[in-house]
Amino acid sequence: MSNSGFNITVKMNQASQIIKDHGLDENGRVTEFLRDTVYRLYEPYVSRNIGNLYRQVTFPNKHSIKHIVPYGHYHYKGKKAVGPSKPKGVKRKISGIDMQYQGAPKRGPEWDKRMMNDRGKEVCKDVENFIKNGGK
Repeated sequence: MSNSGFNITVKMNQASQIIKDHGLDENGRVTEFLRDTVYRLYEPYVSRNIGNLYRQVTFPNKHSIKHIVPYGHYHYKGKKAVGPSKPKGVKRKISGIDMQYQGAPKRGPEWDKRMMNDRGKEVCKDVENFIKNGGK
């Protein structure tokens, strides 16, 4: 009996390269889509007591949202700020006093976490569809 065996060599990129090629890395197109989806869906959860906190943002990278108003941190934590607001540059401290939100209980602190608790499955489905559609 003759041995007619053969060899097959499979070459694959590293997992990190495959992840990057498919836009699944920290700065990839899927991550950016996830960031934008979370931002869009958490709007009804963000405080509207003062100014327009929801729209006062920057996107420092494809995986971050930064609210750029001085009072944003206090609203996110849901605790009132204490201390002088002047002179400029003096940091106020977070108190133990809860803020009251117009539009509560939907609007309030930690809006990203509360939105994901309510709509996380929808976010996952949107990201899944984005991937299945080739990032479109």
